[in-house]
Amino acid sequence: MSLLIVSIISVLSLFFTLLLSIILFVSLKKYKEKVTLLDIQVQSTSYLVNELEILNNKIQQQLDQLFMVSDKTSLENSQISKQLEHRIKTLQSQIVEQEQRINQWQDSQGQDKFYNRAFKLAGKGAGIEEIMSECELPRAEVEMLLSVYQQRSRTQ
Repeated sequence: MSLLIVSIISVLSLFFTLLLSIILFVSLKKYKEKVTLLDIQVQSTSYLVNELEILNNKIQQQLDQLFMVSDKTSLENSQISKQLEHRIKTLQSQIVEQEQRINQWQDSQGQDKFYNRAFKLAGKGAGIEEIMSECELPRAEVEMLLSVYQQRSRTQ
């Protein structure tokens, strides 16, 4: 019996060894397929990384160009701003000068307004006495004003 047991154990041992070998072979085949798939994924990822690096370089070049253009535009805008500030100051001084002239003219018009009013009254046919009282002018000035008005009326 002992021989029979040894034989059975040998056969069982051989069977388990064969079974284990088959399992290992199948597992090895599955792992080999997985390694092949992983290798393909690594190659694909490597390709994608290379493509991303190329795109990154292009984008970096474009950014560098944009920064150069931005710097140039900023400098131009600064120069234009300075020119405009100078023009504004010049125009402001001209405005002040014109306001002074207007004020001077208005001051001189204050003296002439009586004569202008008298001239308008003469145009409406007012007499010497009416113009004298309305405009507070002396008789001689009103008479002279009426003669000027009459001469202008004739020439027109």
